[in-house]
Amino acid sequence: DMYRRHDLDRKVLLVSEQTSFQHVDIVEMIDPRYSSLGSYERSFLSDDDDENENENNMLSYESQHAELYRPDKVLFLDGVQQSTLIGETEYHESLVHPAMFAHPNPKRVAIIGGGEGATLREVLRHTTVEKAFMIEIDGELVELCKRYLPEWSSCADIDDTVDFGGGIIMNNAAAESESCFDDPRANVSYDDAFKWFIDNYGEEGSDSDDNNNGTRKEEEKMDVIIMDALDPDKFVEIVGSLYKDNQFVDALFRGLTEEGVFVAQLGETDGLEDPAVENGALKDKANMMEALESVGFKSMHVYDEGHPHFDAPWNFLVAFKDEKSRANWYKSSAQIEIEIHKRIHRRKSGKPPLRYFDGATMMGYQLTPKAQQTVYCRKEPTPWECDEYVGANPRAAIGEEGANKNQSVGIIGRRRPVYSPVMERNSRKVLNSRGGNEAVDDSTVVARLSSTLQETIGKKL
Repeated sequence: DMYRRHDLDRKVLLVSEQTSFQHVDIVEMIDPRYSSLGSYERSFLSDDDDENENENNMLSYESQHAELYRPDKVLFLDGVQQSTLIGETEYHESLVHPAMFAHPNPKRVAIIGGGEGATLREVLRHTTVEKAFMIEIDGELVELCKRYLPEWSSCADIDDTVDFGGGIIMNNAAAESESCFDDPRANVSYDDAFKWFIDNYGEEGSDSDDNNNGTRKEEEKMDVIIMDALDPDKFVEIVGSLYKDNQFVDALFRGLTEEGVFVAQLGETDGLEDPAVENGALKDKANMMEALESVGFKSMHVYDEGHPHFDAPWNFLVAFKDEKSRANWYKSSAQIEIEIHKRIHRRKSGKPPLRYFDGATMMGYQLTPKAQQTVYCRKEPTPWECDEYVGANPRAAIGEEGANKNQSVGIIGRRRPVYSPVMERNSRKVLNSRGGNEAVDDSTVVARLSSTLQETIGKKL
């Protein structure tokens, strides 16, 4: 693995410790693929150093932008890379914010895992959040991350004021905190997530009502649940049941409000040459999807992010308890930008409130990657939509009038799968939902775009 590589320009072991659950290694390193020891050393030069000036007597770029040349920090659990300083923002923002913005007003959020504190940090950026519950089994890991990876859990730059248009108003729920773990909205439990959810929301586990049937008042449920647990493709024995235990998944479903959203990281994404998930090394992904569907989730969607600084793009799954909440997934780029402006705390430093996620990034998550469709269609028996949709007239795929009748035979009236990357990529109704709920033909789309452009040009003139 990366820690054993000998071609690193710098490699310093910050800590190596066995907790009650796993072995933790945190390493500081400079990978020559992305930086160099020479650039790192030049970033420390001051104005008085002669070698800090180039041929034009200007200060070196490195010394003016030292933050770009700092060594990476990498967290390993049982020898497997989990998070990096260089890529943690991209990973945690892509895990948290798509699901948060899919909910109209997330007030209560639960995090499964997330020992570094960065998932909690991104949740606390939302002004709507009143309570963030983090359930992490390894408290020793959290303490090590606080000490050696403080950047992951820092809330020092989050401004705790909210501008509602009529002046600056204090948000009493978000007091100034150097560490996100100290934020009064944060409720951190060092507990087994299985036990916590089943005890609180399981069919036989809750004692919140007289019937003891696992029901909770709506205000006690979660609006968003984020699973930032171990990768199912790397820790199969440890997390296999976490991704396929129906009692646990049922508790997740019961623990969500009616418009609730569930999101999980699923590890390395599928490639075009991979076998069907059910027959490959990532069986637990398929097991989890089946469990989510069986307990009642109405819709699921898979998306990829390629910038978390892992060796491959990373895979995420979002599940919607109600089909109405799924519609928010397809908001336009402009709508997402407005929501970011309305719902994300400003930074004291004046920097953009989010470093990576924005409306344009969200547009890339809305359509499932082609590789997901290809692998999905390798299932046996082949899903019906793989024959009816792929390569077919997309108007026929939803049974529109005027389409080739031979292509639309057998499609109308079929049940829409809870998860189908084929339908995500080929259904005109999905594609058109980016601009509204109605299905329109190509000529109407062109006419609307032309009208919008003319109107915009007219305003500028």
